[in-house]
Amino acid sequence: MKIYLGKFDREYFKTLNGYKEILLLKNGNYHTIICNNKKVGIVGYIPTKFSETAGFVQIIISFKFRGQGIVEISEDLLVQKYNLNVLYATIKKKNITSIRAHQKIGFQIINDKKLSELRKNKFLKENEIRLKKVIN
Repeated sequence: MKIYLGKFDREYFKTLNGYKEILLLKNGNYHTIICNNKKVGIVGYIPTKFSETAGFVQIIISFKFRGQGIVEISEDLLVQKYNLNVLYATIKKKNITSIRAHQKIGFQIINDKKLSELRKNKFLKENEIRLKKVIN
């Protein structure tokens, strides 16, 4: 399986189920995920304000390509390309599949105290959870 990060394709992005859940910001870095010469999803990150090597990762994989390890490879390519050492993921609590996929590749749910603080300060909605992965 050959995967690489291509140029962001906005039209393709809009064909993905759930694309409206992805927040595209001007300071974000987004790519189309290419697997075996097929577009399979979008991955990107928004830099944090507190570290140049940390970012909020966003990923959406076409339904028919899920469960093939594309999330891990794509996020690893993002880490390498932008020299990141910490990734954060904000995921809806009901999206158990995405939470488990991220936990499987090393993300950990931030502790309840920090989650409460983020919600209180309006950085996280009540129906969302935040995960963190430190890259060694």
